[in-house]
Amino acid sequence: MNGTARTIDIHAHILFPEVMGLCGAAGPELGEKDGRQYFRSGGYVLDYVRFIDGPMSNVDARLALMDRLSVDHQLLSPNPLTYFYTQPAEVTAHYCRASNEAMAGLCAKHPSRFSASAQVPMQDPRAALRELEYAVRILKLKSVHTGTDIGGKDLSDPGLDPVWSAMEDHGVPLVIHPAPPDVEPTGKPATTRKWDLDLIVGFGHEETLAVADLIFGGVLDRHPRLHVNVPHGGGTAVFLRGRFEAAIRKRPWGRTILKRPLEELWQQMSFDCLVRPGAQMEFLVKAEGADRVLLGTNFAGWDQEDEIVHHVRALPVNETDKAAILAGNARRIFKIDPH
Repeated sequence: MNGTARTIDIHAHILFPEVMGLCGAAGPELGEKDGRQYFRSGGYVLDYVRFIDGPMSNVDARLALMDRLSVDHQLLSPNPLTYFYTQPAEVTAHYCRASNEAMAGLCAKHPSRFSASAQVPMQDPRAALRELEYAVRILKLKSVHTGTDIGGKDLSDPGLDPVWSAMEDHGVPLVIHPAPPDVEPTGKPATTRKWDLDLIVGFGHEETLAVADLIFGGVLDRHPRLHVNVPHGGGTAVFLRGRFEAAIRKRPWGRTILKRPLEELWQQMSFDCLVRPGAQMEFLVKAEGADRVLLGTNFAGWDQEDEIVHHVRALPVNETDKAAILAGNARRIFKIDPH
């Protein structure tokens, strides 16, 4: 690709074959049995996924699919099946280091096509801080991915504040992305795997609860320089924003829970546009503003949206706003400068 990236996909998970098996008994494992590919993380097995030779883990296949989808550049991100928050912290730290270095290595080979996000062993904040420092200062990764909770620990747990403060100091955004509850038990009532509802409904539910935790739990209030990106259009948080506002105004606990106005806190968040095209995507852009909506495909995932670049270009907004959604906001928020 030559010139400035016109499209930057910020929702693009990846798996590296070279880090398989580096998290002890949890794996992870890419395999094939009876002609069927599978991916295993701990006791969770995802069947019928083309992860071995497909664009999730094969770079040539990834580049070819990016071209087909009109994606110039990707912010690569950890697969949420590989957070490993319930594993021993030192084992997870070893896996995170290998994964982050693999991310940086691929970006170095294809700087015009890839930037990357780090993962850190959040179950041990001190270890997380060490890996964060290495990933950002040495590897030059652009952001940090975490789950919507940390092995049952809320994002607003005070023990995590040093990690959020370090991200503020480094100027890197946080991206929160759920993992299926069978992979990362949350302690909350689980959404059933029947009809894949843990993925279809559960992720949106977890993202909405995480936004509530970031706001009502004081994370954004305590960390005014922390930017948080929420995928899948923010779950249902954008649609329910009025109820957040009503609670702050009317509930007895709401009147004193925040030190700064809710509007200021909300501006610290951005959302990808991975929602239904047409009226739903238009609602997201109109409700939150084109400056806080970014292109996200869930690249190589089961719900990859093949025509999402076309859908953004079809929005009834001006060309400046379309360019911002497709690439400009990613360059600004994640400091992505493809070259």
